[in-house]
Amino acid sequence: MTETEFQIAVNKLISEANEESEKAKANYEEDCRQAGYRAAENRTWRSSILEQTLQRLKTEYDALVLKIQEELDESLQALYAENFPGGIPGEGIDPDDAPYEVDYSLSSRDRYVTVKNYYLAYDDMAQALFDYQKDYIAKDYLGTYYDYLLQLLLLMQE
Repeated sequence: MTETEFQIAVNKLISEANEESEKAKANYEEDCRQAGYRAAENRTWRSSILEQTLQRLKTEYDALVLKIQEELDESLQALYAENFPGGIPGEGIDPDDAPYEVDYSLSSRDRYVTVKNYYLAYDDMAQALFDYQKDYIAKDYLGTYYDYLLQLLLLMQE
């Protein structure tokens, strides 16, 4: 698979996960609205019944979003492993050299959030982009997510 085909496959996986998440959010919001309507009809608007129903819906929604994210992480890791065999994360890299916490036991999404938060905390986004492009640890640590943070930092330059 060429680099372009690889990026298209990654973008497709992320796009599908985003669509699934948006659908789950729309369903959650509609379910909450319907629960509110039922509570109003039953005159239980201020009761704990509505609160419990909304809490259950929120718990179910959070679990579904987490499942979608974990499936995306697994798919991205499988795609990355298939196209870059032998690329063992962390091999030959000293994580103590990173300006952020490096923990290879975290999911890809959590790694991305850690590194993204570090670079978005910069006051000067041009310097953040420059430092990020020199960050060889981030390239290994983030795998396929590296390019997404790079694109984000590039967009923030405009």
